[in-house]
Amino acid sequence: MKYKNKSYILNILTFFKMVKVTLNLLNIFALRTGKNKILYEADTVGEVIKQFIEQHRAHLDENLLDKKKKKLNGQMLVLINGQNIKQLEGYKTKLKEDDKVYISYPISGG
Repeated sequence: MKYKNKSYILNILTFFKMVKVTLNLLNIFALRTGKNKILYEADTVGEVIKQFIEQHRAHLDENLLDKKKKKLNGQMLVLINGQNIKQLEGYKTKLKEDDKVYISYPISGG
């Protein structure tokens, strides 16, 4: 089958392309893993977090993960380029090449 519209094919290929992003580890995450940044290839924020947990589960405890130890505790702060994913599409938020994802344990005080 021959397509006249090459941009259609490029759009389809781009849709399935994994992008390179940087996961920036803040506070307790950096201390536990001994790393500040990790490079991943993923399509969504959820895929980045899943890869991170699979690689570093031994360094993460019940305060950082949910009861099944498959997801981050719901209180953890996850940002893309400084924007909270709760204001976007959560873990389903699509990533773009060179996006910066941040995970942090929330800190408050007075």
